[in-house]
Amino acid sequence: MDPDKVTLSSVNKESPDNSQEKGGVHSFVQSLAVGSKWMFSLAVIGTGITSAVLFLYGFLLSLSGVYFAIASFSFDLHAVQDFLARSIEIIDIFLVATVFYLISMGLYELFIAKAPLPGWVKICDLDDLKTKLLGLIVIALAVIFLGAALTLSKGLSILEFGAAVAVMIIAISAYLWVKHE
Repeated sequence: MDPDKVTLSSVNKESPDNSQEKGGVHSFVQSLAVGSKWMFSLAVIGTGITSAVLFLYGFLLSLSGVYFAIASFSFDLHAVQDFLARSIEIIDIFLVATVFYLISMGLYELFIAKAPLPGWVKICDLDDLKTKLLGLIVIALAVIFLGAALTLSKGLSILEFGAAVAVMIIAISAYLWVKHE
């Protein structure tokens, strides 16, 4: 066969060079799949460490908050409101830590192996993980607003802040509602 004359039938036949290209792509995809387990392991470890640090930080803040509340004990209503606001902010830290934990375990469950999740947590796909994340964000926003409502002076600033939080909660709720329809 003349090398200068290439016909359609000779192009369609699988040549040794073409099979090597297919093997190269195939081995690249296999390497990527094996490597992705390590990439997701980094995400699982990173979010797990962040969760643990936030839990520890929240615990230490709880201890210091109780210590200062006892050390400066008074029957002043403003002191009680400040303690409540600080406690609610600590609860928010624990909620954010829980979000990081669920993301860590969810990524592990989805991309690596079966995770030791509580029975009430079902994560079958990324949408389940996003739904859990968005639900906890709504709760965290409500907790942040509650803390701000205790500390902000009465007036327009609390109304503006509440409206901003409400808009975010409505947007997230609308997204979740449309997603489940």
